[in-house]
Amino acid sequence: LAIYLAVRPGTVNGMEELEGCIGLFVKITWALFAIAVPAEVVITILFWVLEFDGTVDYISVMVHGVGTVLLVIDGFLLGRIPLRMKQFLLFEAFSASYLLWNVIHAYSGIGNPYEEDGTQSDDAIYASLAWRNDTRGAAILTAGVLVVGNPVVFLVCRGVSRLFPRRLQEDGGENMFRGGKQNDEEAGMATI
Repeated sequence: LAIYLAVRPGTVNGMEELEGCIGLFVKITWALFAIAVPAEVVITILFWVLEFDGTVDYISVMVHGVGTVLLVIDGFLLGRIPLRMKQFLLFEAFSASYLLWNVIHAYSGIGNPYEEDGTQSDDAIYASLAWRNDTRGAAILTAGVLVVGNPVVFLVCRGVSRLFPRRLQEDGGENMFRGGKQNDEEAGMATI
């Protein structure tokens, strides 16, 4: 997808221009980025605050740190992908779906591979979301993430996305790649 989007535009009168309106692939990329970045930031924060046991290992650092940094660099600095407030609904729906899956997983008997080695005593994916052993604590954490954590993280990510000038924007009905100044988000930008 990234290679296709990189080679798709042609050059017209010295300006790079997309054919037609903003394509479906661009919209899908923006939507997935609007889900992935804040989700990675929330997951990283929750891992280091709730799950970290004091042992620093390569896998934990790469999955819950370096991956997040690389995603932010790729989307905000290199791709300059904008985040819109309406995309928060996508992120919140993803988060709610994931948390619902945690409940289903805990009560379905699918099992947890870490339960056998003694590090966890529940079928929970994460110890802090042990629905069978600590339903009240898991429900409080879930509500806190959905109502407080997600909106705050999304707003911070949106603020970071607005720091850098956009490359793809609409000017008078024509979608163009630009390297110049940043226009007002809602007035001159292509939206999903």
